[in-house]
Amino acid sequence: MLKKILFMAALLPCAAGYAQTNTTTNPLLIHSNQPIHYESIDATAIKEATTDVIAKCDKEIKAITAIPAGKQTVANTLMQFDELSYDLSDLITKIGVVASTYGEDKTRDEANAQEEKLSSYGSDIYLDVSLYKALKGFAGSAIAKTLRPDQKKFLRETLVSFEINGTKLDDAGRAALKKTNEKIISYGTQFDKNIAEYKDSARFTAKEVQGVPEPIARSWKRADGSYIVTVNGPNYINILKYADDPNTRRIMLLKYQNRAYPANIKALDSLFFYRQQLADELGFKTYAEYALVQKMAAKPSSVWHFLDDLHDKLTPHVPEANAELKAFKHKLNPELPDTLYAWDGSYYGKKLLDAKYKLNTDEVKQYFEMNNTVNGMFTVYQKLFNINIREVKGLPVWHPKVKSYELYKDGKKMGTFFLDLYPRPNKYTHFETAPISLYHLTNGKEILPVGTLICNFPEGTANEPSLLNHSDVITMFHEFGHLINFLLCHPVISSQNAFAVKGDFVEAPSQFLENFCWNYDCLKLFARHYKTGKVLPKSLFDKMDKARMVGISNAEIFQVYLSMLDMTYEDRYYDAKKKGINQVAVDMYSMLQTPYPQGIHFICAFNHLNGYGANYYGYLWSKVFAQDIFSVFEKNGVLNQTVGIKYRKEILEKGATAEESDELKAFLGRKPNSAAFLKSIGL
Repeated sequence: MLKKILFMAALLPCAAGYAQTNTTTNPLLIHSNQPIHYESIDATAIKEATTDVIAKCDKEIKAITAIPAGKQTVANTLMQFDELSYDLSDLITKIGVVASTYGEDKTRDEANAQEEKLSSYGSDIYLDVSLYKALKGFAGSAIAKTLRPDQKKFLRETLVSFEINGTKLDDAGRAALKKTNEKIISYGTQFDKNIAEYKDSARFTAKEVQGVPEPIARSWKRADGSYIVTVNGPNYINILKYADDPNTRRIMLLKYQNRAYPANIKALDSLFFYRQQLADELGFKTYAEYALVQKMAAKPSSVWHFLDDLHDKLTPHVPEANAELKAFKHKLNPELPDTLYAWDGSYYGKKLLDAKYKLNTDEVKQYFEMNNTVNGMFTVYQKLFNINIREVKGLPVWHPKVKSYELYKDGKKMGTFFLDLYPRPNKYTHFETAPISLYHLTNGKEILPVGTLICNFPEGTANEPSLLNHSDVITMFHEFGHLINFLLCHPVISSQNAFAVKGDFVEAPSQFLENFCWNYDCLKLFARHYKTGKVLPKSLFDKMDKARMVGISNAEIFQVYLSMLDMTYEDRYYDAKKKGINQVAVDMYSMLQTPYPQGIHFICAFNHLNGYGANYYGYLWSKVFAQDIFSVFEKNGVLNQTVGIKYRKEILEKGATAEESDELKAFLGRKPNSAAFLKSIGL
């Protein structure tokens, strides 16, 4: 997920570059290739940096708008706006990482507050009529006719951003829109904060956690013999997969799927209200119509057609998958109701794989120890893209368990990255790639990009290392794909970095890399038993591959459900409001053809409803391109470095410097199609 990368997706063209000349000791304001001293970042530093950057941006805006007609140049107008964007965006990325990872309340709270302030300031930029007129005037100049294609694209998209974000309104309209933007940003920040800071646990007896592997359960055991299970992602997965007692699984599901409830019902309700109000003020019918203007899909009807078509194709296959699981549940537990509940899927799904497909997923985990998997992933990416990754010791980090690395291409350093892999209190609770420092080139001098993975994989214990499910390995490959994309893209116009591509394409480069987790030639490079060192047996992989399509219709219809739910909130707001936003989630759940687990409010912790508003469909939309890209590797050899380098150059390194459709056509040698995607989901 790109939660922090999409910080101002509808507003700023996502990040640019500026070489700071004044000296400062504030680590948030130093733009160089020196490491950031995270230990020096506190609430005071965050507040001072925000004040400094806003003052600097004000001066840059005045400089751009003061240039008389006929005196505008690429440097003093177009690239100056790029630098203005950088000053703001680079600080937002740094503060965003603090908000997502720091445990100390005062610092984290200040990060959330100042991130909100900077985002509001950023939205106000697109209400500045004088700035818009300056850029519009430059677009009509003789110089503009001589711009490079990437410059023309940047200028065109920047003007569109102004035009759809309020510059055409009168003074009163812009004043009203400013207040609406502030409400949207405020409720979005509160929504994320409520999830990150939510704390809960469940107490169970030894009998109630029976079935959970002893090394896992041991970490929950207390002196009085009870088991205290913190409500987080890894524990949720382990309880639902292993606990024999259905009530234990039900309790854990209710607790996990009620995170940030009831606070986030109010936050979401307000967020959706003000998004619709923003659309009304800007002259759009719905927020989705507004949000899709700068997406590949372009309009809501295209998204609905895409999702409806997938829904219709998948729906006939769902009963068969559910029936198989129901029958297996009845066979194992005839005393229980035949109904397939939400807390049954993982438990009986695992046992079905064990029994019917002879696939013991616990055995599979033993071949994916965390450190070995990370190093193996590096090996695959290095072979594929002809890059080199080196661990770096001694760099400042924000937590002792964070590791640091550098990325090289052709002997040249391309950037630095960090891996923050395990859960802890107050940390962002899902999986995301977050930029820390943004790429910038000026006067031949580079500021290299820095980014991090912020993840919540299961941590090892004193008696057993961190062992990953195969699905965890896929998640890691996906998120690291975002990171590699970000580090390899060094555009002349910094605002055109890898994460500035259209929101419904941005997942494709990461989803494409998930396929390598299903290729034995790749896995045998690193999948080794954590005790014996033996390579993952081909026979075990064949079982994994055979079971790959089990439940695929259920998994994909669930993604359609989430996509349609998001679009319903953003494109059919008034109907959703009338019904109640949680009731909408309840009613639409029927497409899964299993009962909705009464009492849950999972939308309260559905992170994407903030960061990916009217864009969750992008996961499925992007996957069409991802699978089409992978089909070229299947044809020419999955680890074919020649193809990998071509892909790196045509897509990863170009970022948003060209249209996504042109990048795809350049790599594929044709227009993209959905054949490989439909095949990948069993259609």
